[in-house]
This record gives sequence, C-alpha cells and structure tokens, in this order.
Amino acid sequence: LELKGQRNDFNEYEFDPVELLKMTAEMYVFVSRADKDRVQKMITEDGRSYKPKTFQRASQILKRENMIGGDILKEFDLFVQQLNELAASQEAALANITIPDHYLDPIMSEIMEDPVLLPTSNNIMDRKVIERHIMSNDDDPFNRMPLSVGQLVPQEDLRKEIQAFCAKHGLV
Repeated sequence: LELKGQRNDFNEYEFDPVELLKMTAEMYVFVSRADKDRVQKMITEDGRSYKPKTFQRASQILKRENMIGGDILKEFDLFVQQLNELAASQEAALANITIPDHYLDPIMSEIMEDPVLLPTSNNIMDRKVIERHIMSNDDDPFNRMPLSVGQLVPQEDLRKEIQAFCAKHGLV
C-alpha cells in the first residue's frame, strides 16, 4: 500500500487514507460475518484487484498504527488468513486440472457460474459478464446486434454440469 501525493493534498480533498483503511477493514469483517464463504469467493475471483500482499500489508498497518480494536483486528487477521488460504488452494486446484473450454466465459476466460445464451449470436456467456457489458453497450459483443438483459436465456443444464465439475475438483 503506497500513497502518492503530498499529505496536504489529502487534506485539501478531504481524503483520509487512515480512516479509509480502518473503514475498509471493518467492512470486510462485518460482511464476512454475514456470509464469509461468499465474500471470500468474490474477492479471490477478482484477479484485477485481489493480491494477498495487499491484505497482509493492510493488516500490518492496522496493527502498527493501532487503528482498530483488538477483537475486530483479530477477526480481520483471521479473514485475511482464510482469504489467502482459499486463494492458494484455488490456484493449486486450477493448476492441476484442465477446464473444458465450454465451461469458460468466452470473453473473460473464467469458469462460468451462471451461463446464459445470447439469442442474437447463439453464444453462451457468464451472466455477470454480459450484464456488465449490456450496462454500457446494449448490444451483443459478438455481432453488435441490440441485446437486453431480458433476452438472455439461462442454461440450467450447463450450470449444473459446471457446478458438478467444480465440486469434483475442489473449486469453489
């Protein structure tokens, strides 16, 4: 964690990185209390922003600066430890198997959780990926024909097949 800029710039824009880190750590603790497995899965799946060292560094800063109370800090440390263990186990599991191409989203190359058919091109994508695309582009990314979320056709059999594959291979 490294902040660029001068401290007076932070004051000018009312940016308080210490308070932001404290609030972020507390938020992770509170949401993990509600559904830890789901929260950790979502974080580790986001390869663009999840890095084990970032969470470890955050924990070190929280301790060094004595920014949050003991119980919350212990919960956050446990959350980070479990998060990093999950990420490592997922990485190891993925390294030892070959994932069938039709289980992967054609744009993101990630295992699909909720495959849907795009009726305008007959391609299958993960719902979260195509919905994100439609929010900014109201079209099919494969042929640019108009497409709405309501037109997406769930692929329940494929979803179950992917879930069984993931369960068999220890993928969350």
